[in-house]
Amino acid sequence: MASLARSRAKMALFGNLGVSLRICLSDVHEYNSAEILAFLDLAQKSLFSESGTTPFPSRVSGQERATLHPAGCSVGFGEVFVHRSVALTVVALILIGPQLGLAADPSSEDQPVGGLVFKDQIELTVVNVVVHVEDPQGAFVTDLTVDDFRVSQDGQERPLTHFQLFTGAPEEPVATGEIPPAFADLEAESVALDEDEQRPVYIVLYVDNENLDPLDRNRVLSQAADFVSERLHPPVMMMVVSYERSLEVAQSFTDDQELVMRALRSQRRKTGGSVEREQARDRIMASIQRGDQGSSSSKDQRRIFDLIEGVAEEESNSLRFSLHALRTAVASLAGLPGKKSIIYISNGLPMVPAMDLYYAYASTLNNPSALTQLHRWNQSREFTALTSAANAQDVSFYTIGAGGMREVTTGSVEHSGYQDTVSLGVGEDNFVDGLRFMADNTGGRALVYSNDFGQAFTQIGRDLFSYYSLGYALSSGGGDKVHKIEVELPNHPELTARYRQRFVEKSLETQVQEKVVTNLVFPIEENPLEMTASVGAPSAAGLDRSTVPINVAFPLHLVALLPEGDSYVGRVLLFIAARDSEGGQSDLVRQEHEVRVPADQYPELERGQWTIEAALLMKNGDFTVSVGLMDQVTRQASFVKLKKSVASGD
Repeated sequence: MASLARSRAKMALFGNLGVSLRICLSDVHEYNSAEILAFLDLAQKSLFSESGTTPFPSRVSGQERATLHPAGCSVGFGEVFVHRSVALTVVALILIGPQLGLAADPSSEDQPVGGLVFKDQIELTVVNVVVHVEDPQGAFVTDLTVDDFRVSQDGQERPLTHFQLFTGAPEEPVATGEIPPAFADLEAESVALDEDEQRPVYIVLYVDNENLDPLDRNRVLSQAADFVSERLHPPVMMMVVSYERSLEVAQSFTDDQELVMRALRSQRRKTGGSVEREQARDRIMASIQRGDQGSSSSKDQRRIFDLIEGVAEEESNSLRFSLHALRTAVASLAGLPGKKSIIYISNGLPMVPAMDLYYAYASTLNNPSALTQLHRWNQSREFTALTSAANAQDVSFYTIGAGGMREVTTGSVEHSGYQDTVSLGVGEDNFVDGLRFMADNTGGRALVYSNDFGQAFTQIGRDLFSYYSLGYALSSGGGDKVHKIEVELPNHPELTARYRQRFVEKSLETQVQEKVVTNLVFPIEENPLEMTASVGAPSAAGLDRSTVPINVAFPLHLVALLPEGDSYVGRVLLFIAARDSEGGQSDLVRQEHEVRVPADQYPELERGQWTIEAALLMKNGDFTVSVGLMDQVTRQASFVKLKKSVASGD
C-alpha cells in the first residue's frame, strides 16, 4: 500500500447574514482511500433569522479555501434573472490515461488522467421572457402574433426563436406563432424540444402579520379561499408563510387545498405590531396639531421633532427586518424550475420611514427645513436589493395592499384638529410605493387602493396563467452576467407590456449552487461522479447544539487530474446546505479541495475512494442536508441528500 501523510492546520472566520463559520483544515492522505479532513463548524442559522451581517474578517491561505455565499445567490452583480437553458452543450471526451490504456506520464504537460466527459461552458441558452399585454382598460390582450413583438437585449434587437400564448388553464398553450428562420436547423430543433413542457408553478402566500392590521388581513384572507380552490391544481403548488418578527412556514409546498386553507385560517389568530405602531403615530400627529393651535413652545416643537426621529429610526429597523425576511423567502426558492411567485399581503412598507410625520411637522408648524431629513431615511437601496434577489431567482412579487381604498380627510376621531391632506396623502402613498416597487421591478402586479380583494386574486390568477412566452437564443459566455431586456409593441402604442426587465445568464457553478439548495426541498437525481455521503453519530457541543460528522466520498478515477510536477492534481468544489423541519435553512457553504496523487502511484490508486469529512455544528432537531460536488476541470456535478435527527442526548 502506497501512502503519504502530511498535516496542516488553518483557521478562517467568515460572516454572512449573521452566520459565523469556523474552518479548521487538517489533511492526512492515505492513497488506498485518500481523505481530506475538513472540520466545518457551521452555526446553523434559521432561514428566518433576523440577524444582520456579521463583519468577521476573512483569513485563509493555501490550496483549500472556504467561502460563504447566500443560498442561490451570485456575487458581484445587481439585478439578475434565472434563464431557461437548452441542452446544446459542447462535449469533448477526456477519458484518457490508464482507462484507455495510455501511460500516466507526468512528462506530458497537458495530459490529464481520469474524469468524465468535459462539459463546456459554451451552450445555446434560450432566454425566456414572460410578457403580459393589456389594453387601456386593463384587459389581457390575446390576439397578438410574433410579428407584433420586438425584443432587445442590452440595446440590440434579438430575433425570436420561441413564441407561445398561454391563457386560461394552468400552463396550457393555446397558440404558437411562426418562428422566423433566424437560426440553424440544429438550434431550431433544440428550441422546439422545450415548447411542450408543462412548467411547474410555485406560489408562496406570504402573510406579513408584522405589517398588517388584523381586521384588514382577515378581509383579504376571506377572499383567498376562492383563489386556492380555483388555482391549486397540478402543476401548481402553494406554500403559506407568515412573518411576525420572524418568518414561519405555516405550510410547505403542496397541492392539497385543505392543507393550504388550514394554514391560512391559522393566520387569523396572529396579531403583529401594526396597530401599536399606528397608535404611536396618532399620538405624535395629535401633538403636531396642538402645536398648530399655539399650545406648544419651541421646546415642545423640538420634543415633537425628536419623537418623529425616533419613529423614523424604529420604522427603518423594522423595515430592514421585514425585507430581510422577504429576501430569505426568495432564497428558499433558489433553483426551482418553472414560474415562481410570492403573493405578499400587508398594509404596505414605507419607502421613507415617517415621511408623513415630517410633512405634517413641516406644513403645520411652518418648518420646511424638517423635510431635509427625508434623504437620511430613504430605503430605496434596501428595496432594490430585495428585487435584485427576486430577479436572480426568477421570482415575481404580487403585492396586495390590505388597507384597500381609504378616504383621505382632514380630521378623524383620533385627531381633533386640522390635518392637511398633503401629509395624509403622502403617508398613504409612501406605504403603497413600497408595494408598487416590489411588483413593478419583478414583473408582477401591485393591487392597491381597492376593497375588492376577490378581484385582486382574480387578476393575480390571470397573470400567473395567461401570458406570452417569448424566447431568443443566446450563446452563453460561461459567467454570471446581467442583461437588460426591452419588449416593444411598435404597431400597438395603445397597449401596455409588463415583463421582467433584467435577467442574468448564470455560470455552471451558480447553477450547481442553486441545485444544492433546491435539493433540500425537491430531489435532484444527478450523480455522474458517483458521490456517496453518510452522516455519523453526533456529539454534544453545547446546550442545544451537536457536532455532526458528514463523510463525502467519490471514486478517484472519475475526477480529472492534470500533471503538476511529479503529481497529478485535480480540484473539486464541495457545497453543503442544511434545512430543519420547520423550514429553517443554513447559508450555502462553498469549499474548494485539492486532489493530489503522486503520478507513479496513480495506476495503483485510481480505483480508490477520495473522502472529504465535514463536521457541522447544528441545532438539535430533524434536518435535511444537501451536498453538491463539482469537478472544476470537467465541470461535472453530483448531488445527494441526507436526513438526520440530532438530539441533545446523542
